Amino acid sequence: MAEAIALEAAAPEAAEKKNVVVFKKPYKFEGKEYTELDLSGMERLTVQDVIDIQRELIEQGNAAALGAIEATTGYAMALATKACRKPVELFKLMPRKTMEQVQEAILRALAGSQPREQAEAQIKAHVVKFDQPYIYDGKKADIKGQTFESVDLSGVGNLCTMHEITAENRMAAEGFSPLNKDRNYLHAVIVASQATGLPEDFFTGLPVCEAAKLRNTVDSGFFE
Repeated sequence: MAEAIALEAAAPEAAEKKNVVVFKKPYKFEGKEYTELDLSGMERLTVQDVIDIQRELIEQGNAAALGAIEATTGYAMALATKACRKPVELFKLMPRKTMEQVQEAILRALAGSQPREQAEAQIKAHVVKFDQPYIYDGKKADIKGQTFESVDLSGVGNLCTMHEITAENRMAAEGFSPLNKDRNYLHAVIVASQATGLPEDFFTGLPVCEAAKLRNTVDSGFFE
């Protein structure tokens, strides 16, 4: 059973507002002084965004994107850029200590609202319990508009070799190496879709805070 990555970070300082990082020191970029950063845009990011980021980091030669991607500065920078809709140079030139504050806030957002023990218990039960009710707005007409509070992935244990070969081929077609599938978000989406009969866009449309839970649940020792 692959070990789930702990996405816990230090609790935010009391002075910090929700989804806003208050910098310990002001930061100047292109003539403007920043004293804080609004990361509320994290709430609109989805699993598809982290798939795209993982692909981009691999294309850039970032070897860490093949493993514990959540722990890397490059991943935090890419997510912050998408969430804030600001130029990537704002983060590239940011002092290391300031970027550490941003990364900690990103990790808290990715961890979601569930206590760690509860999330781990659900992974062992092969269930992803969503932080918030999820309204599917994808292409499958018969479930479009329906609200889901969780998804049961126990069907992963019934998949066969051909399912895995199909998943690996799909990964390769999307530019990912199937040799690193255990930590890959697209692989998790494909396998979850195979196991549940739900379309892939059901999973790619999930909020970003569900991404690691989905991946870790798919990879939670079904074949032991």
